[in-house]
Amino acid sequence: MPKLYYTSTSCGAASFISAFAAGVKLDTEEVDLATHKTASGVDFYAINPKGNVPALVLDDGTMLNENAATLQWIADRRPGSVAPVAGTVARYELISALSYISSEFHGTIGGLFYPSSEKVHTNIREKLAKKLEYIENTLVGRKSFVVGNSFTVADAYLYVCLTWTAYLKVDLTPYPNTKAYLERIGNLEIVKAALARIAEKPSSTIGRPTNTEQCCVIA
Repeated sequence: MPKLYYTSTSCGAASFISAFAAGVKLDTEEVDLATHKTASGVDFYAINPKGNVPALVLDDGTMLNENAATLQWIADRRPGSVAPVAGTVARYELISALSYISSEFHGTIGGLFYPSSEKVHTNIREKLAKKLEYIENTLVGRKSFVVGNSFTVADAYLYVCLTWTAYLKVDLTPYPNTKAYLERIGNLEIVKAALARIAEKPSSTIGRPTNTEQCCVIA
């Protein structure tokens, strides 16, 4: 069975949430990014030379890394469940959203996790404000979800990244649409169930409940 290496609070959690929501069963193991050891004590660099999560090892030994790849692989195990079907315009919109979240938003807010001078962090926060303005007015705006009318892998990824704002003391008050979006996605039953599963430090994801669509679609 494919195995997902992740951490509970990093972007790797988006792959766990997505697999749970789609009903895709994966073996799972947490990674300590401070020591780069897996929960079982394995040197994570031996699994993923980059040392970052998510890392998804397939049955044939292929290792997929980076959110845009792992999230779409998961989505394509259950076409139409947590992403538009491959080849559709909506799917390309999803890819565009994933790319923005990864390179622009994640890539910017992530810089605040690293110790640096006040000047550097001030510069990062100024850049981050521009990214949040785009999320506020365009990527999310007044929509319920990033793409389409149901929860997708893009929502899982953006949600996880937005949860970091509290820890990093990034005030979302100037971005009411984004703040409401964060609360709304966090209150989806499927997301709450996935986070509860993660808290158990499980050895695998589990399937989605029969009422997943009711949990994820806002009328």
